[in-house]
Amino acid sequence: MNDTQINSVCLPGRADRTDERASEFLVRRYDGGNWSDADQVELDAWLGESLANRASYWRLKAAWIRADRLDALRPMSPRGGPSGGQQRFQSRLKLAAAVGLLTLLGGAAWFASQPSIRTFSTAVGERSSLQLPDGSRVELTTNTVLRVATSGGPRKVWLDKGEAFFQVVHDDARPFELRSLGFRVVDLGTEFSIRRDATRIEVTVLKGSVRVDPPESQDRSRAVRLTAGEIAIADSHGISVSKKSAVEIADALSWRAGFLMFRRTPLTEVAAEFNRYNNDKIFVDDVQASTLTVSARLPATDVNAFARMAHNFLGLRVSRSGGEIHISR
Repeated sequence: MNDTQINSVCLPGRADRTDERASEFLVRRYDGGNWSDADQVELDAWLGESLANRASYWRLKAAWIRADRLDALRPMSPRGGPSGGQQRFQSRLKLAAAVGLLTLLGGAAWFASQPSIRTFSTAVGERSSLQLPDGSRVELTTNTVLRVATSGGPRKVWLDKGEAFFQVVHDDARPFELRSLGFRVVDLGTEFSIRRDATRIEVTVLKGSVRVDPPESQDRSRAVRLTAGEIAIADSHGISVSKKSAVEIADALSWRAGFLMFRRTPLTEVAAEFNRYNNDKIFVDDVQASTLTVSARLPATDVNAFARMAHNFLGLRVSRSGGEIHISR
C-alpha cells in the first residue's frame, strides 16, 4: 500500500516542454478539425497532473483567444486552403506570437490565480493512502479516482469513482468539502467514508459529523447531518439516513485491512463485491446457488479463497474459464 505526501512542484527546465505539450493540445483542438472524446479525456488527465500543466494550457489558450479577437495573426489562405502541415505551422506561429502578446498585456497574473488540482487513482485490487496539505489523511480502495485541490485555498476534493476513507483535520475557517455525483459532503469534524456507485453515493460516519447537501437539481433545504454510526444513501430520489452498529460499520470498512467481511450475505452480493477488487470475475450461474448466504472474512484480492469457500463449505461446483470463475449447484 502506497503512502503519498502531496506536493506541487514545478521543476526548472520543464517549462518549455510543458508549453510545447499545451501547444499541441490547442493546435489539435482548434485547428485540427477532428477533436474527439478520447482527445478530451487525454487533455483532462494531463491537466489534472500538475499546476504547471493547467497554468501553461490556460495561459496559452487565453493568448490564443485574445489573438483571435485582434485578428492580428491569421494570414489569408490561398484558394483551396493550406495543407495540414501549413495549418499546423500557422497555428504554432499564431500561438507563439499570442504568448508574447499575453505577457505584454499582463495575462500571467490571471493565469496564476487558477486553482491547482491533482488526481490520485488506484487500479483494480490496489489500495493507497495519502496525506493532504492540511494534514488530513485519505485511504483509497480498489479502482478509485480522487481529485484534490492543492492551491492552498478552500479545501476541496472530488470523488470521481470508487471508495475512500477520510480522517479530516478540522478547521473552522476552512471547511473540508467533498463533491461526488453533484452531492456535497461538508466536514464538521470527522472520520468518514464515501463510496460512489453508478447512480448513488453512500456516506458512513465513523467519528464526528458531516453534512450532506443535495445537488442543485434537488431541494437544497433537504440537506442532512450525520453523526457517528449513521449512513446516508444519496441518489436522484433524495437522501435517506439509517443507523448502523459499530460492528456493521467495522465490517463495511474492513477493506482498509485488505479483507471483505460478510454476515449472512447472499452469494450474488458476495460475488459482486469480490468483482470490484479482482480482474478475475466471479459468476453465480444458477438461482439455487444464488440464494445461499455467506458469513466469512476473506482476503479482498484472493479469488481462490472465495472459490475454496464456495466448494468446501457450500458444496458448490467451481469451474474456471480464462479469467472467469463460475459457481453452480
